[in-house]
Amino acid sequence: MDWQISSEEILRVARALIRVRSVRETAQPGAPFGPSVRKAFDAFFAEAQRLGLTRQHDDDGYAAEIEIGQGDEIVGVLVHLDVVPEGDGWTVPPYAGTVQGGRLFGRGAIDDKGPAAAALIALAAVAAQGPKLNRRVRLIAGGDEESFWQCMEHYLQNRERPQLGFTPDGDFPLVHGEKGGLSLRLERAAQLPQRYALEAGQQPNVVPDHARVELAQPLPTEAVQEMAKELGVQVVPDSDEPRRVFDVLGQAAHASQPDQGVNAIREAHRLFGQKLYDPLLDLLVADDYGEALGIACTDERLGRLTVNLGMLRHDATATKAWLDIRYPTAIDADDIVRLVQERLAPLGVTVAVEFQAKPHWVAPEDPLVQSLLEVYRRHTGDFTPPLVIGGLTYARTLGHAVAFGPQFPGRQDVAHQADESVSVADLEVAARIYADAIIALAI
Repeated sequence: MDWQISSEEILRVARALIRVRSVRETAQPGAPFGPSVRKAFDAFFAEAQRLGLTRQHDDDGYAAEIEIGQGDEIVGVLVHLDVVPEGDGWTVPPYAGTVQGGRLFGRGAIDDKGPAAAALIALAAVAAQGPKLNRRVRLIAGGDEESFWQCMEHYLQNRERPQLGFTPDGDFPLVHGEKGGLSLRLERAAQLPQRYALEAGQQPNVVPDHARVELAQPLPTEAVQEMAKELGVQVVPDSDEPRRVFDVLGQAAHASQPDQGVNAIREAHRLFGQKLYDPLLDLLVADDYGEALGIACTDERLGRLTVNLGMLRHDATATKAWLDIRYPTAIDADDIVRLVQERLAPLGVTVAVEFQAKPHWVAPEDPLVQSLLEVYRRHTGDFTPPLVIGGLTYARTLGHAVAFGPQFPGRQDVAHQADESVSVADLEVAARIYADAIIALAI
């Protein structure tokens, strides 16, 4: 259809959402993920109301639901309004919704507030301009996707489960396979002489871009700078003498692609390895693929297992580390945990599971996949085959669902990075695709 959809309307909604720093915080009444995520839900509901979408449901602060259409079956369109912390290195304010050079900047611009705005505008267009629907369509926004997914767990326990759907939180043309996800917390009581303290990372599913190292004994700044230059490590000494504190810089990336970033913990180890001698740290920074931990594997469907050392807290009292592992069907989560425990137990390390999600797969010939591919190809003329990814999306919570955009082929993935942004033109095209996709699945 020739939808009356404007980029200005998408920008209005996206900026209203981006201006809320919706990072998970301490729970409050009616706000299980904290007041900021609650504020993002309120902004989402307000924008929907302004667009004439009045069938709304607040799932006790866990998720926000907007519904159109009639029928016994439900098409789910799943987005999330929480974001990872902004991190360092921004050249524009991370929560202003700045537009420069045809791009919208801000934390959540591509993951997942810009896409949520495009989906909301698409839903409003279908409600106002589209034909009668034979299925209900629910736009469901979660608030805990970047942490533990308690949002969707609560929602699906308390509301009807959609029979099929998609999530605008991946790539075009379509993602029909996703690796499993496993978040592990490692803990060890103090065993070594206090040579250093190290703190890095804000969330396990982000490659940390900053590590602060505090050495027990000072080092000459010039010697550290010279060594850093030789190794290609970015380091900034603390301004106070003696120089015992150094900030080591890396580059953030999504945990599903650790090789696309520069892990600041690994950089700190490269620079201060002799001073930081620690067999546990040696293992954790060794590689991105689980070889040192004894869990490396791959399969034809989903590819290679990856490991992101996302957070580290070490001082005189204890060491705590968080791993984000994305794994194919060649191994299961129980075996990963067992193998990691066996490898780390001799070092006095305990292993706890904080989050777990099994691999997800929808066959390429499935009617859902074929319907959405047809819509995408009609809009773009692009016949790129469907994809598999290491990222985790809400598609797996429904089972019969896939990730569908908004990232177009050839675009750089900047999710979880400084200066996160999305093309405004891409969001408008995505909204038109989503409107046609809703029609294709709901009539």
